[in-house]
Amino acid sequence: MRVVVDTNIVISALIRDSKVREILLSTRFNFVSPDFVLDEIAKYSDYISRKAGISRKEFDLLMALIFQGVTIVPAESYQSCKDKALSIMREDIKDVPFVACHLALGCDGIWTNDSDFEGKTGIKVFSTERMLQLMKGNNRLLGARLR
Repeated sequence: MRVVVDTNIVISALIRDSKVREILLSTRFNFVSPDFVLDEIAKYSDYISRKAGISRKEFDLLMALIFQGVTIVPAESYQSCKDKALSIMREDIKDVPFVACHLALGCDGIWTNDSDFEGKTGIKVFSTERMLQLMKGNNRLLGARLR
């Protein structure tokens, strides 16, 4: 199952050892994220380190660990879907790369806790709760609601 990971999910995993981190480190999924995610995380790296109570070195190690299981997708790979993604995410253009990545790669959904994705047509959205259930093998949830 291929799933696009939103920045808020990665930041959550960096801040706290939690179910989110457990899911991200699982080999049950094929996680992808647009290259934009690295820029967003870099912008908040000092804040994330402070919030997590870890040093910059520990932050870098944790980033490396998390991104062993997340394939970074270069912009040119999803560029052709940016216009359609923009039409879906009109109100929140910072999420366009995630939707474009989803569309270009034919992913099963986007894992996010961002309410900006709610009610959008043409994309599947998975909450952390749904991802946890999928990880535990509850396959009836695989058909996430198409929004």
